[in-house]
Amino acid sequence: MVRRRTDGPPRVLRAVCGALAIAGLSLGAPSLQAQAITGTLVEEGTGAPVDGAAVVLLDASEEPISWRLTDPVGRFSFVLGRGGTFRLRADRIGHGSVRSDLIEVGRGQTVSHRLEIPVEAVVLEGLTVESGRRCRVRPGSDEATARVWEEARKALTATAETARRGFYRYVIRRFERELDARGRRVLKEESRVDRRLTPNPWKSLPVDDLLNGGFVRTSGEGSTYFAPDADVLLSDSFLDTHCMRLEEGEDESEGLVGLVFEPVDDRGVPDISGTLWIDPASGELQWLDYRYEELDVPHADRLGGRVSFEGLPNGTWIVREWSIRMPMLAVTRRRPGVPSRTELTGIKEDGGLVVRVSNVGGEVVLDSRAGILEGVVVDSLGRSPVAGAIVLLDGTDRATTDEEGRFRFPSLPRGHYGLRVFNPALEIHELPSPTTYLESIPGQVSSVRLEFPGVVSALEGICGPHEPREGGGILTGAVRTASGEPAVGATISIRWDEVRALITGFQRQDFEGRFEVRQPTGLYAVCALPRDRWLWISVTWNGEQSPPERWRFPAMAVVAEKDLTVPSEGASAPRP
Repeated sequence: MVRRRTDGPPRVLRAVCGALAIAGLSLGAPSLQAQAITGTLVEEGTGAPVDGAAVVLLDASEEPISWRLTDPVGRFSFVLGRGGTFRLRADRIGHGSVRSDLIEVGRGQTVSHRLEIPVEAVVLEGLTVESGRRCRVRPGSDEATARVWEEARKALTATAETARRGFYRYVIRRFERELDARGRRVLKEESRVDRRLTPNPWKSLPVDDLLNGGFVRTSGEGSTYFAPDADVLLSDSFLDTHCMRLEEGEDESEGLVGLVFEPVDDRGVPDISGTLWIDPASGELQWLDYRYEELDVPHADRLGGRVSFEGLPNGTWIVREWSIRMPMLAVTRRRPGVPSRTELTGIKEDGGLVVRVSNVGGEVVLDSRAGILEGVVVDSLGRSPVAGAIVLLDGTDRATTDEEGRFRFPSLPRGHYGLRVFNPALEIHELPSPTTYLESIPGQVSSVRLEFPGVVSALEGICGPHEPREGGGILTGAVRTASGEPAVGATISIRWDEVRALITGFQRQDFEGRFEVRQPTGLYAVCALPRDRWLWISVTWNGEQSPPERWRFPAMAVVAEKDLTVPSEGASAPRP
């Protein structure tokens, strides 16, 4: 919809502005009849899977073909319409991008590929702005300006791809304001909530249309103002006609680094210049300030707008808030024979705020009135998602993970909440899994990655003093009295000997570990014990020690179980 000038003074120039489309992404499985490229994205060196990163399928000439987000265990998949030669590029905001070697895919063939992305963050802090003062068209990759643009490009690409898929729906609060001629004081304001769930609140014109016809179009009925969307800023035509330089942030942008773009020459039509503001610590794009150039309007420097971006934990990006400022003009004629003059009498500001975001299934993704806590549960090795796991929220609410190990707690009031994964095998021994605390902030999504609590990690948390031993085993079990009651306070002694090679020969050494049972259920765990070796185990209770029992730790076991009985039958508690 385009608003146009109405008859009668003052002559007001208006425009329509809206949100960039917000969309979700899905990871498709390859068809059995088609060729495909599948794979995983992991961190270089650690092998940890990378969730929510973008993987781009390129042809042999480096042109993008398709785009995917990795799942909780770093997987991605591309179904190909043909065989051929391809390449993969992995983009992770705040980290360096990586490209694969050329990948040959034959007809009906599925090729698996593993990508490793750097763990180290891209260094944007401390960039010397002076080195980027010169405005350059497509700066070289080794320049500071190019490094900042690379991070902005990733966020803009994610925003464009999210919008293109159109899987999100929005509730939007739209507003219209009348400001004074300086744009500092609000004279009048109206707002409404658009409850129509639309997949694409706003889409700009094609970039070639904007560059040829201008970002402001004037006709007999009025003028229409256009704002750039992510596709415009990413296009080759826009990048070839606009140069870039760096700028330091001030006031509200203090601490941020600004990537300024400007038209390279006067093309005879209204154009735009602007600044993309990036957080140098995280590499995340914050917002875009833009203004109109070559505009025949008084005080044109007061006109333009802002687009605020927000990244969601799953790797999608949306435009969260936007505004556009347009002139309110009046034509005055002071006396006969004197040419009329156009004056800026005020500024009209239109904009919107995304109040609520939901996916096609109706699940709330973002809510400005409440916070959302979400995350993924993976196995203790951090490699595979755990489906059907129960996640407890402060012990009062629970959620069950889906097939991808994801869970969500929507519509939470502001505050700090504790999350932990429930494992019944541990709960019976009163060994709750670790609690992770997250803050719920209205209008934001807080994300966390939780590991399913394994027996080994839980037992290591109660292990007694021991000498660290690589590849050692864990001995666990319950210590009880003759009547079956937990023997809390009993002391376990484990002794073994080892033969060590010395320069002068061999030496036999004795080792002993002592551990006091403190778990209410009588559970004990002693770590780093030698495997495939004889141990002598005894229990002390009420001052009496049982005779040492000879027992061999299994060679292939990581955890071995052995229940123990205290020496003094009938005793129910240790002596004070």
